[in-house]
Amino acid sequence: MLRSNLIFPAKEFNPDALSRLEAQARELHSAKRNAEAVEILRNVLAARLKFQGERHFQTINARSGLARSLRAVNRFEECFLLYSENIRIHQHKLGPEHPQTLRSLSRLANTYFAAVRYIDAKPMFEGILERRIRVLGRDHPDTLRSRSSLANTLAALGLYKEAVELYEEIIEDRVRVLGSDHDRTELSRKRLETARQAAQIR
Repeated sequence: MLRSNLIFPAKEFNPDALSRLEAQARELHSAKRNAEAVEILRNVLAARLKFQGERHFQTINARSGLARSLRAVNRFEECFLLYSENIRIHQHKLGPEHPQTLRSLSRLANTYFAAVRYIDAKPMFEGILERRIRVLGRDHPDTLRSRSSLANTLAALGLYKEAVELYEEIIEDRVRVLGSDHDRTELSRKRLETARQAAQIR
């Protein structure tokens, strides 16, 4: 069993120990032992806040890592707060359309989706997609992921016709960018077929 050897609150900054703890937490997350990962990552974030400050990139990463593990155990409200804090910092430091800001926004939108709050997720994905097309271009991997997330949200809301149209566009672009046999292209085909069947049933 993976355990932390670092006692908190730490009295002095030990970057190597914190990095080891984060690696342990990643292993735990991969093993779906997310409650244990959360415990470690709370301590890591507390130490990074104390010694590096809220705006340091390693603190931001620690906040994001904790939010990811919290989302895996359905602690959504705390996730919303953590991701929102990262968005606030990124917007102030980097601007509202920086790729890292958009990545943090996407993580928040994905958390709303995971929490079955599709009505809240939809306008977020629409805004992220609009900015990613403008900043990164239509064929960038992040843009393609945003379009897929929006299509998934439309399908979850029962807007199957709109979802089908978007999936068809995504497949066309993924075939061109990634190839016909790529895993993501194949996944989009499966989602398109599911949306088509749902539209017919409806």
